[in-house]
Amino acid sequence: MAIYVTGDTHGADSHGFFSVDGYMRRFSMDAFPEQREMTKEDYVIICGDFGGVWATDRFSPDESSSEKSSLDWLNNRPFTTLFVPGNHENYDRLMGCRNQRLMDSWFYSGMSAENKERLRQGYPRMFWNGGYVRAVRPSVLMLERGYIFKIDGKSCFAFGGARSHDIQDGSLDPADYPDEASFNKAYRARRGRMFRVRGISWWDEEMPSREEMDMGRRNIESFVQQGKIDFVFTHEAPASDKVFLNYPARDELSLYLESLRNIMTYDKWFYGHLHDNRRMFQNHYLLYEQILPIC
Repeated sequence: MAIYVTGDTHGADSHGFFSVDGYMRRFSMDAFPEQREMTKEDYVIICGDFGGVWATDRFSPDESSSEKSSLDWLNNRPFTTLFVPGNHENYDRLMGCRNQRLMDSWFYSGMSAENKERLRQGYPRMFWNGGYVRAVRPSVLMLERGYIFKIDGKSCFAFGGARSHDIQDGSLDPADYPDEASFNKAYRARRGRMFRVRGISWWDEEMPSREEMDMGRRNIESFVQQGKIDFVFTHEAPASDKVFLNYPARDELSLYLESLRNIMTYDKWFYGHLHDNRRMFQNHYLLYEQILPIC
């Protein structure tokens, strides 16, 4: 058995001529030949911004045809894929829509009551190896925040999420407008600015709730009495790493992760989000397109 870890994939396909994004390219046999010797008891872990569940359909929560075929392809790889959520994920579809205001607005007025209920549920939630996951496919699992999973005999703390850095000009909320025409007018007025749309390209759940943060801390505090954590998998970096890399480091999640760093003993910490490959300090790793074997 083995564990490999990598950074953001941002969906199945590559974006742009020079991009290395896209899990179908990254996990192809040519790019990742190690999989020839792997089985479903081997794991590839993506440190956030998986992006394989992305499209918003105002009438149905179902996967698009391209999503379905790509996720089926990933499920048929010889290994099991795990990912922590990032800031570029469709949280409504992954974990269930909790935005009742949006659900009651014109935006979802064409969706049936049955489909709205399915959208509220998200992908199936199940207990797996010590914590809760969302089963996108039998061997494509999202690790929920705050749990310590046992993976290939290793204790692994997972805590996804990050604050988006591509939303400097704010967000546009469809529920703030009485109809589609007025929303489209507001959207056109913002063209050329850096903004995203709530429920379409941005979700509040990119940042963890207080309940998730408190649970993660409690689980860490309970576990440290048993011994060290082998691996930490996050999307965001702890604050001290971001300071070293000259990134702003005062957001709540970076500071929270830094506080956890100070109370736990661990072997290695892996994160994505910053689109680079670096070994940070002695045992921290920033990953993007690199696929790193860790055990």
